[in-house]
Amino acid sequence: MINKSIATQFQSTSNNKAVLWMTVGGFAFATMGALTHELGSYCDWLLIAFFRMLISFIITLALALRAGINPFLFTNWTLWLRSLVGSSAMLATFYALTKLPISEVAVITETRPIWVALVAGYILGETSGKKIWLSIIFGMVGVILVEHPRILEQNFAGLLAVYAAFGGAVVMICLRKLKSLDLRVIVTHFSGTATIITLITIFSVRGEVDLSVFENTTIILMLLGVGIFGTIGQLTMTKAFSIGEAPSVASAGFIKVGFAAGYDLLIWKYIFDVPTIIGMILILGSTGWLFSRKKKTAIESQNIEDDLKGKELITEK
Repeated sequence: MINKSIATQFQSTSNNKAVLWMTVGGFAFATMGALTHELGSYCDWLLIAFFRMLISFIITLALALRAGINPFLFTNWTLWLRSLVGSSAMLATFYALTKLPISEVAVITETRPIWVALVAGYILGETSGKKIWLSIIFGMVGVILVEHPRILEQNFAGLLAVYAAFGGAVVMICLRKLKSLDLRVIVTHFSGTATIITLITIFSVRGEVDLSVFENTTIILMLLGVGIFGTIGQLTMTKAFSIGEAPSVASAGFIKVGFAAGYDLLIWKYIFDVPTIIGMILILGSTGWLFSRKKKTAIESQNIEDDLKGKELITEK
């Protein structure tokens, strides 16, 4: 009886399906990041970003059309905001992934929930309490500690990683307003928009495209891997946020940091110094603390509901 009760409570309060989707998405995004980091030594990061979004667009467009869904929406301004801001955040992420250890990029982008709490006050009119401001302060201190070598070197990649987190926060808020749309429509619109923007950026910044990298079969396969794993990560994480409670899902997103750190240690033998480790702990801790009260409240509400149901059954008997 006790074991059955515990299992039932776990199933109803932990959003295990959403957490599973987030775990798959975290592994997919970490793998995409590892492939991107390695490709940065062989080809232009803009070319990597272009193929990431082009492959994603082809896959999600095919999924939408197969389901009989029209993914081409041109009058939804929230969808456009999500796609345009998401495109700029995507470009910032890919530049950072080719210049920084992927675990650092992963942990910095996990400050998104903190930025959501801050930006939501202006976009959604939600007030920010002391807990939120303390989380923001500790999170930003953590970012400084993680990126202190890059700050001293005046490396632009760290700042772009922070912007990617901020842009991701705006995207998350937009997704809250787009929850009635099919996820294939959202992802197709974003990936199509990002593909066009990246292509325009390539010709504007570079003037021409170096296609010599396609003479190497390994690079072609890695580019395909970036697109496929990126698409899997995008679809699974969007699915997780659509079926699970935001606090549980956001906390489960930390698994991506673990996968990314594993790639850094196993492949590139990257050693984290003490300030970097402390900074990572501050970022993940402040973000997790931000959601702890909400998660606790949800669990308590479920327990109260279960107690009431139990009393009703006793009364009926």
